[in-house]
Amino acid sequence: MSIEIRSVDDDETWNGYLDHARTPTPFHRAESLAALARAADARLHRLGGFKGQEPVGVFPVFELERGPVTGVFSPPPDLKVPYLGPSLVVRGSRPKRRRLERQHHEFVERALDHLAATVDPSLVHLRTPPGYEDVRPFSWRAYDVDPRYTYVVDLSRDADDLLASFSSDARRNVTDDYDVDYTIDVGGPAEIRTIVERTAARYAEQGEPFPVEPDFVVDLYEALPEGMVRPTVCRVDGDVVAGTICIEGYGTAIRWLGSAKPAGDLPANDIIDWRYCRAAADRGVTAFDLAGANNQRIAEYKAKFSPDLVPYYRLKCCSRTMDVAVSLYNKLR
Repeated sequence: MSIEIRSVDDDETWNGYLDHARTPTPFHRAESLAALARAADARLHRLGGFKGQEPVGVFPVFELERGPVTGVFSPPPDLKVPYLGPSLVVRGSRPKRRRLERQHHEFVERALDHLAATVDPSLVHLRTPPGYEDVRPFSWRAYDVDPRYTYVVDLSRDADDLLASFSSDARRNVTDDYDVDYTIDVGGPAEIRTIVERTAARYAEQGEPFPVEPDFVVDLYEALPEGMVRPTVCRVDGDVVAGTICIEGYGTAIRWLGSAKPAGDLPANDIIDWRYCRAAADRGVTAFDLAGANNQRIAEYKAKFSPDLVPYYRLKCCSRTMDVAVSLYNKLR
């Protein structure tokens, strides 16, 4: 029986499939996808692969039209969402490798055929989540496959063991006493706006664009179940000096937005990360994804938390003419 690609329109059904997916992220949830589509002004396609009535995969994509060009993205561009893309769904006992690979490869083939027939995009651009390791079906379709990397901290370790694995300066930063009155709090929409605005200002100081709008992040916060989006701030004498927005689900927390250089001398970002790790572990989170290890300067900072280096993949397929246009667009940005 061959695999059929169908649209999955019911939110509860879609989220139910994620409970059995192999590489789900909070961004895969129906509520997140709707918020992403609104922010990107894109048409959302929630594709499911089915063998009979049994789901074998999910593949959310966003269709964007810009003039004569139609592109398919997962995740959509310019929202700082690190990963999305397809994920296998396995309910019941895991199939043997040969059967699982055949099922996976056919699912990807059928999904790409479906997009070609229904959307006919000039450009397809995907970023897979960590753990999605088999990108051969895309390379066999002449996709450019670019390995990327993130850092993931193992939160299943004992807190003392985790702290001992940090670099000496990181341990000192999170354990020293400071002559300032500070607190670490989890906030809501007001804190989200503060964190996003501070991050945008920091990017502007460095001459870099930061296209994420506070309204989009607040929309996501309000759409997802309580506790999935966690804006954590450090206050000194009541004023916010630093903040990070994490998004968590399916056993993993992603350090998504924020962590701009803090005001003052307090190592607020390190303290936020440590407190967050401790609280997330108590909630049953087993992995803390630091969301990126591709920039040398930033990677050196993140490596002090003794993370594992984990690959993910950027996948792209476009015509030669479109490839030149995309390169020019990126340079102009």
